[in-house]
Amino acid sequence: MFAFAKRWSVARRRFGKARRGSVAVEFAFVVLPFFLLTFGTAEIALIGLAQSSLNFAVADAGRLIRTGQAQTQGVTEAEISQLICDRLNNFMVMNCIDTLYMDVDRFDSFVDVRGQQNALENGNFDEGLLNYEPGDPSQIVVVRAYYRWRMITPMFERILANVGTGDRILVSTMMFRNEPYE
Repeated sequence: MFAFAKRWSVARRRFGKARRGSVAVEFAFVVLPFFLLTFGTAEIALIGLAQSSLNFAVADAGRLIRTGQAQTQGVTEAEISQLICDRLNNFMVMNCIDTLYMDVDRFDSFVDVRGQQNALENGNFDEGLLNYEPGDPSQIVVVRAYYRWRMITPMFERILANVGTGDRILVSTMMFRNEPYE
């Protein structure tokens, strides 16, 4: 029994002085937070790029409505959505099927715009509030595009998601008065 205790004591001292595996143990503690932070930062950068791309695409599509080209040429909501989708894919490949939603409303005055209901409120996205009314000459129009961004980093869903499904809805809005295009 005494020999076992002595060997155990020597083994414990030797283990306490050993430093060969300490780097591996320290790395094991640091690797998960490091990769989560790295992937989270990359996802935030991708969301920023997607938001900028969406803003560009909405401005480009909104110009068709503002100048009256959409109204006089009979451009449909699907064609405007496709134009936005094509512009989105200029910078990065983004799937627009079931992820891009359009809302185009006309108003008689800028004051009326304040009462417009937003499809994204309190963590809910209501597709029933979406319209397509590009308006007539000199009417005020609000073009709004919603893009459902599916989160890549699971730990950041709780932080970055703004709808109950764990996704982030990116919104781009453009408001203008139609030109007297007749």
